[in-house]
Amino acid sequence: MSSHHIVREDQEPALVIADAHAISFEKVQELLEWMPTIVVLGDQLETVLQWGIKIDIVFVPANEITGWTSRLADQTPVKIISFRPGEEALVCALQFLATTQAKAANCLIKTTAAITLIESFPQFDVEVFCEEVRWSWVKNGRLDKWYETNTQLFLFPDDLILEQPEFAFGKYLVANDGIIQLRSRESFWIGEKLN
Repeated sequence: MSSHHIVREDQEPALVIADAHAISFEKVQELLEWMPTIVVLGDQLETVLQWGIKIDIVFVPANEITGWTSRLADQTPVKIISFRPGEEALVCALQFLATTQAKAANCLIKTTAAITLIESFPQFDVEVFCEEVRWSWVKNGRLDKWYETNTQLFLFPDDLILEQPEFAFGKYLVANDGIIQLRSRESFWIGEKLN
């Protein structure tokens, strides 16, 4: 028996690629299964073009827009959007998605420091992928989730004050299959090491 899923246009999370090496290409392919809107930041274009996938939107520095317009001719239709020196390309991409009423995004980023940029967009449901870890934003400070034994978990910020002392230093190895409950007075991110 097969299962069929109906996904309406723009319901799937957009994929924002700020680091094409944040996770393995095999994991990227899983994110591409539902044909999301693909947003690529300029310094990642060379790598993403080698993947042979259709790109929907690119963000490039204003002085590079002419060169990329001709290089991306085979990607038509593609939106090429410029940003000015000093602007953070990831923020520009998320601002653009917010104007399109996007509800969710998967972001591939270089470092967990970029997570703080994403926090200024609470209207999104966001999963972040960085250094082979999937980060989920726990906006209400309450997590109840089932994890398998030996799952490596991380917290951001790692100095988060929790009721659970076993998460000292921002990381934890799940000892037994079961539900992990975390409580904080502030929002936080939980990271799960990808296999």
